[in-house]
Amino acid sequence: MRGLAPFAALEPAALEALGQISALRRYDDGEIILLEGDAEAPAFFVIEGAVRVYRSNLEGREQTLIILRPGEGMNLPAAFADTSLAPCSAAAVGPTQALVIGLRDLREAARLWPSIALALLRHLANRLQHLTALTYDLSLLSVRARLARFLLAQSRETSTPPIRWTHAQIAARIGTVRVVVSRTLSALAEEGVLRLDRQRIEIVDPDALEQIAEV
Repeated sequence: MRGLAPFAALEPAALEALGQISALRRYDDGEIILLEGDAEAPAFFVIEGAVRVYRSNLEGREQTLIILRPGEGMNLPAAFADTSLAPCSAAAVGPTQALVIGLRDLREAARLWPSIALALLRHLANRLQHLTALTYDLSLLSVRARLARFLLAQSRETSTPPIRWTHAQIAARIGTVRVVVSRTLSALAEEGVLRLDRQRIEIVDPDALEQIAEV
């Protein structure tokens, strides 16, 4: 439990209280962990693997909000919001293990242990900052700039194993469609910014990519 980012600094008694109300679950690659609108779906914390959190419309188009790594949580707002409906969907990326805590149990733990409440508040505040930045990117940056930012972020990613992104998954991550991602990658390769080698993307000119990303 101490390996989970939100709870790393909790006192032993609070950690024990959380351990008593949690359970470990395993998921296969691509398995749905929860769906947007699920009522009373539990909160999850990633232990191993990764989880893609996303929203989708009636036409099936998806927007990836974030990729959760070990130690990060999801569906926490449902434990404290006026509605307990899950605000988004989540699916495993590769074999994944997650720690599951029921919403009522999590609320009660936060009521009884101020340190748990503060830890959850800090985690939710950090997630809000991420979503605020994502809103800015989608509203004010071109697809070309969003793709450049995505590629730079992935080049700095140090997790093991790395996530292998398809063009469709990249499109869902940056808020566009697959054909636009493919066309933009080809254009960047023609400009000498990238090198495309089958399923591998190599950054040739990081300075130029940073200029495109507007960072």
